[in-house]
Amino acid sequence: MDEILNEINETIVEETTQDIQEPDDTQPDTIEIPDIDTSFEPDEGEVIVPVDWSEWDEHEFTEGEIFTGEYPPQAAIWCNESGEYRIEEIDPDAEGNVRYQITKNPEPTEEEIAERNAMLNLTAADVERGIYKAKGIDFDDIIKMVKEFNSLTVEGLDENNPSTSQPINPSTPIDIKALKIELKANNFYYGNPYVKQVGQLLGLTDEQMLEFFKTNDYTKLI
Repeated sequence: MDEILNEINETIVEETTQDIQEPDDTQPDTIEIPDIDTSFEPDEGEVIVPVDWSEWDEHEFTEGEIFTGEYPPQAAIWCNESGEYRIEEIDPDAEGNVRYQITKNPEPTEEEIAERNAMLNLTAADVERGIYKAKGIDFDDIIKMVKEFNSLTVEGLDENNPSTSQPINPSTPIDIKALKIELKANNFYYGNPYVKQVGQLLGLTDEQMLEFFKTNDYTKLI
């Protein structure tokens, strides 16, 4: 019986030894990557961006300028500061290299201008200070004016607001409670309908209110 067990164990050890392969010393330790030729000749009028970005510090950027491969950060800064230009990716060159070009921003549409103006904002302190300097009244006085306005007739509105360019419909009273909440806000947005209503009560045009929100200059309200 012992002889049979010994023969079985010898067979198992022999098969296990055969499964273990010696390492192949012929395999290389590292893989060699062939060099890639990245050199190319730019088309006439194009600029090859150097690695040292500081070389672009004194460069005078112009509309239509093209950069191959990458564009310098100075170009993006120049575009942002001008507010008139941007950098767009254009068709690659003949060898497939990525290209970028300085282009002029498209003119905004009337809708885009309106949306931008609506987001103009001033702090509550800025608005109350400007109204006080221009008209000699504060928010408490405006609340009193609204209460009087809500009780006016059409004739009364016309007599008391001869300079209003776009009179508010007297059949639609201003919600005083809602206005009080708005007057407590930290920021006033030009697009807020209450801003326009208060401006009309003060005899101000939309253009005056817009310029005031653009500049925070109280003289625009005079």
